[in-house]
Amino acid sequence: MLLVGPGEELQSGSSVEAIATAFDQAMNMTRDPASVDLGYPWLDPATGELVLSAVTATGRTLLEARTFGMPTRIRSVTHGVAELEKIQDAVTRLLGQGVPDAALIYQVGPDWRDNRMAISIGRFSRPLLDALAARFPPDALAVIVDPGRYPLRDSPVP
Repeated sequence: MLLVGPGEELQSGSSVEAIATAFDQAMNMTRDPASVDLGYPWLDPATGELVLSAVTATGRTLLEARTFGMPTRIRSVTHGVAELEKIQDAVTRLLGQGVPDAALIYQVGPDWRDNRMAISIGRFSRPLLDALAARFPPDALAVIVDPGRYPLRDSPVP
């Protein structure tokens, strides 16, 4: 599990229509049944490439067969979108399961850049980090500690 500071650019997107369309096409490829073979795409701002993520040889073949109308690169990743979305769903249930300090979690979503789930928490909590590490593959998580987000409106401060 990686601890990441607030403001780290993990997300993806573009206001240029052709690039946004290419990204959407790549993202649509990650839906069932390919969600086990493909990880998240990412727009690399340094190179301008659409970075595509293959988990399996089948995923690589699917990606190599497509064109996106812009420069692309295929990377090998460990976790598919299906697995990462299961982690995302499971993280949203931790509070109800009584996981210590789970109320600190205020956001969970894709880390497009590194093909993992990004979990944002309001303050550092060793018990919460230990619980996350015990439940999920550590390389599938990035934890963003942002104390500036607490107290959240209408939420108890742990």
